[in-house]
Amino acid sequence: MQRRLSLSLQPIRRRVGRSWRVRDLVLSVGRNNQFVAREDLARRYLAGEGIEIGAGSLPLRVPPRARVRYVDNADREALIAKAGGDFLGPDVDAAAELAPVDVVDDARTLATFPDESVDFVIANHVLEHLEDPIGALENWARATRPKGIVFLTLPDARYSFDYLRERTTVEHLVRDHAEGPQTSRDRHYAEWAEFIEGIGPEGIPARSAEYAAADAHHHFHVWELDTFLGLLAAIDLNCELLHAQLSQKEFAVILRKR
Repeated sequence: MQRRLSLSLQPIRRRVGRSWRVRDLVLSVGRNNQFVAREDLARRYLAGEGIEIGAGSLPLRVPPRARVRYVDNADREALIAKAGGDFLGPDVDAAAELAPVDVVDDARTLATFPDESVDFVIANHVLEHLEDPIGALENWARATRPKGIVFLTLPDARYSFDYLRERTTVEHLVRDHAEGPQTSRDRHYAEWAEFIEGIGPEGIPARSAEYAAADAHHHFHVWELDTFLGLLAAIDLNCELLHAQLSQKEFAVILRKR
């Protein structure tokens, strides 16, 4: 048995290169680690020149055939200052761990990217923070070349601090896309205060006002895999669904532009 495993690893190690360690190969057998599962999907689907939105301190490791530029809503120094240096923990150097920021842009619009200008868009745990997910998905597809990939992972609401919140409906998202996110913003703030912080009815208005003053962007939207797939089925995104899977506390969705 040991001999068979040793022989089978050799072509795999040659194929993926030395940067992919044996540890990763062992972990990927059972897909019991969400980050390894992401990397498995990256090896399968990503190639060419693309972007990752909001990588933070956990940029996706991509195969050698893929080249990534990092996009965020502020430059690296501003992100570190806004986070206070503590978002990675007191024993971690935020400046060393945070991904570079190659392009400053709005994640929803990607206004600096022309149509069909990248081979892939990666957005791990980004879409739930955006008030208009439909608009974001449309722009991510717009910026992607034909046959290009939109690579998404999102938190599974059942296993996050959002578990008590109502799952976001297609009707809710379509209305916000058409009328503007301000339609539901106060409701979202109230949900955060009630279900995430456990604040009673008397304290919700004041806490919501604090969120508004801070322009807070926690999880505006809450999905499980089936409800998110329902959204994709309801909108005209000009993409086909290549892959969807659950992985620990998140789910991954891979789309290919037609």
